[in-house]
Amino acid sequence: MTDHKFSANGEILLFFNNGISQAKPLNTALLILHFGVEDMEINDNIIYKNPLSHINIDRSINSVEYFSFNDLMNDARFNEFMNDITHNNDEIELNLIRNKAYREAVIISLNLSRKNNAVIEMLGEEQKTFGGNKLFYLNEMFDKILVAAVHGGMEGKLNMVINRLNKINEKITRINLRIKRENLEIYLKRQPIKDRKDSIVNMINRNLKV
Repeated sequence: MTDHKFSANGEILLFFNNGISQAKPLNTALLILHFGVEDMEINDNIIYKNPLSHINIDRSINSVEYFSFNDLMNDARFNEFMNDITHNNDEIELNLIRNKAYREAVIISLNLSRKNNAVIEMLGEEQKTFGGNKLFYLNEMFDKILVAAVHGGMEGKLNMVINRLNKINEKITRINLRIKRENLEIYLKRQPIKDRKDSIVNMINRNLKV
């Protein structure tokens, strides 16, 4: 165990348990302290988090598709959704599709990519009804949604889908508030490091609206 005092000539005096003192130049002592801070940064492995992107729908008229069809399972326009249609779907829903009950389709484009794993997972959770059937289908790139409905039933089903997307966006807002708070806590913990980049990240975290 040691204690220390500064000498008049700019040295730091280290006092050991045995009472023996040893003088070290001030710059040497600061170098030792500097290494201690670096070790703390490596051991803590502290990283800032990025907020999640909200789900948004492309409103341009050419990005929205609406059409009637006869057989969903054998229509090439649905090929990119077929994996989601056939995988982990309710048998009643699959029977409706096979029996050609659905006759109207809407395809909308999303601002998603494969990298948005957390948001894609939320979409999967909100995709199903309590009965287990899927309200909508995602394409292989996770940037389009297909809504299929019986004749005359599209408006009601599309409203249900939009309500699910709103629910996801509300959840994302809550998550982003928590991320913002956690990033501030990380910034305060990293203050002893005095890295200018921390101040920049903190300014972005405080002021950028997402």
